Amino acid sequence: MKIGLIPMAAKPYHAGHDCLVRIAAEENDCVKLFVSVHDRKRRGELHISGQKMLKIWCDFITASLPGNVQVFFVDSPVKSLLEELRLPETLKNTVSIYSDVEDIKKYTDKKLRAAGAQNPERIVRRGVSRSETVPISGTEMRQLLKTRSIDKFVSMLPAALMARGHEIYTLLS
Repeated sequence: MKIGLIPMAAKPYHAGHDCLVRIAAEENDCVKLFVSVHDRKRRGELHISGQKMLKIWCDFITASLPGNVQVFFVDSPVKSLLEELRLPETLKNTVSIYSDVEDIKKYTDKKLRAAGAQNPERIVRRGVSRSETVPISGTEMRQLLKTRSIDKFVSMLPAALMARGHEIYTLLS
């Protein structure tokens, strides 16, 4: 069995995240998506509530995902992914970690071995570039919220969420 693992903060979830998840879903039998439930607070950016994002995930996003995607709401997505790599039943399978091309570099054999993964050289690191997805970032989405650019914000949501985009925008702003 092929298992894809994806850690993400997703504050907010946007079309680029959705493309990444769908790529992983096409390439694997099962995808485990580890999503942060913490608030996102950064100087100069709009605060994104973890609880509001959890509501959006439960009310809108989860139902729109491919059937082979399991969502786990966690404190630390990376820590949860690393814990998953320690499970013998996970490592009996072909495992791939998905992230953007820069973040995927953090998953070195040394780091995975230190986290308890057996045979980290067998774990595939699949960096997905923005040219393979939709060229939008969480920082840009938060800026659209901050500047009240509702239509542009909605246009950067996954297609399945656009009809509810104004509701999502209102929850976050």
